[in-house]
Amino acid sequence: MVEVITTLAVFFFAALLEIGGGYLVWKWLREHKGKIFGFVGGAILFAYGIVPTLQPAEFGRVYATYGGIFVIMSVIWGYWVDKKKPDRYEIAGSIVVLIGVAIMFYYPR
Repeated sequence: MVEVITTLAVFFFAALLEIGGGYLVWKWLREHKGKIFGFVGGAILFAYGIVPTLQPAEFGRVYATYGGIFVIMSVIWGYWVDKKKPDRYEIAGSIVVLIGVAIMFYYPR
């Protein structure tokens, strides 16, 4: 159980870094915020590239699973930061994705 909690924490931390870094770069380029937004966003995205290496599985499985976590975190980010309430299809799709990645990453082999 500890391994599941640890791997989930790493997945969610990686998603937060990627979405947060990407958001800052978005602000810099699309909304003409200062260059510091781009620099900090780029540094955060670099850190994101390191975090998934902390996972115990091989690259393909880690990144496929992370993709599912990213979907869920993107919907949550949209709700908290962009103030966009997810519709029922976004929620249903997120649940389907979460079930899929849980099977892919955690099913015993």
